[in-house]
Amino acid sequence: MPASSKYFVVRTLSAVATLVVVMVLLSGIFISMADEQLETTVRETVSQEVEQYGADMTEEELENFRERREEELRSHYGLDDPAWRRVMSNAYNALTLNFGTSYMMDIGGSNYVIDIIMHRLPRTILLFTTAAVIYVILGIIIGLKAAQVAGGKLDKFLSFFGISASSMPMWWVGMIVILIFSYELGWFPSRATPFPDAEGLEFYLGVLHRMALPLGTIVFVLFGARAWATRNILTDVLQDDYIMAARAKGVPESKVMYGHALKTAAPPVVTSALLALLMSVGGAMITEVVFRWPGMGMLLYDAIMMNDVPVMTGVVFITTFLYIFGYLVADLLYGVFDPRVELGSGGPK
Repeated sequence: MPASSKYFVVRTLSAVATLVVVMVLLSGIFISMADEQLETTVRETVSQEVEQYGADMTEEELENFRERREEELRSHYGLDDPAWRRVMSNAYNALTLNFGTSYMMDIGGSNYVIDIIMHRLPRTILLFTTAAVIYVILGIIIGLKAAQVAGGKLDKFLSFFGISASSMPMWWVGMIVILIFSYELGWFPSRATPFPDAEGLEFYLGVLHRMALPLGTIVFVLFGARAWATRNILTDVLQDDYIMAARAKGVPESKVMYGHALKTAAPPVVTSALLALLMSVGGAMITEVVFRWPGMGMLLYDAIMMNDVPVMTGVVFITTFLYIFGYLVADLLYGVFDPRVELGSGGPK
C-alpha cells in the first residue's frame, strides 16, 4: 500500500476510534441523567394509574399493583439492565444516528431527535459557513498586505485589533451589537426568530436581515486573529532564500506573493483556518442563543432548559463528529498542500 494511502487509512481509523471512545464516555454521562428522568417518569406514571384505578383496591392490592407496574415500566425503559449495557447500547444508537424521541420537542409533527436536528443543522451551517468564508478571505487578504509592510501602520493596527477583538467574549460583543444596532439605531431586529412569513426572494432577504447581526459578530471577533495568524506565517515565508532570490531576479511582487509565498504558506494557513472554524463553533453556538438564531446552539440551550436528554445527546454527538471530522480533514489537507511532507503510518514527517 502506498505511504499516502496508508496514512489516510490510519488517520481515518484513528478518528473513528476517537469518536467511538468519546461517545462511550458521553453516553455514561447522559445515561445517568436519563436514568434520573426515567425514574421520575416511572413514579409519576404509576401514581397517576393508582389514582385512576386504585379506588376499589385494598391496601395490599394497591401495593402489589404499584410494585408490578414499577417493575414493568422499569423493564420497558431498560432500567433493570446493567449500567454498562445501557451505556454501550446508547453509544451504539448514537453512532448509528438513532437518538430516539424527544421528551418535549417536535418538528412538523415528528418528535424523532434526528428529524429535529436535521431541521436545525442547515441553519447553523448557513451561519458558520457564511461567516467562515468572510473572515477567512478577509484574514488572508489583510494578513498578506500586513506581511508585505511588516512594521508599518497596517501591521501595527492589525496586531492591536487582532489581539483585542479575539479577546472579547462573543456573547458580550453580541449584546453590545444588539444594544447599538437594534435598540439605539433600530436597523436590525434584536432576535432572529421568527423567520419572515413570506416566500421567494422576500423570505431570503428577511433571513439575511435577521442573520446580519450574528454574522457580523462572528466575523468581527474572529477575522482579526485569522489575519494576524496569516501575517505571521507569511512573514516567516518571506524571509526564505528562494523568496529573496526571486525578488533579486526581478520577479513581479504580485507573483512573488501569490505564486511563491502564499503557495508555500498554504498548508499552515488552510489548517489554521479550518481549526479556527472548528473552534468558533462553541462561540457561535453561544451567539445563536444571544440572537435567538434557530440553529444547533439554540436547540442545545432549549434541550438543557427542558432537560431533554435525547436531544442533548444528539446535538453533542453531531458537534463532536464535526470537530473530529474537521481535525481529520485538516490533517489530511496538510499533506496534500505541502509536497515536502512525507506521509507515513506515523504521520507527517
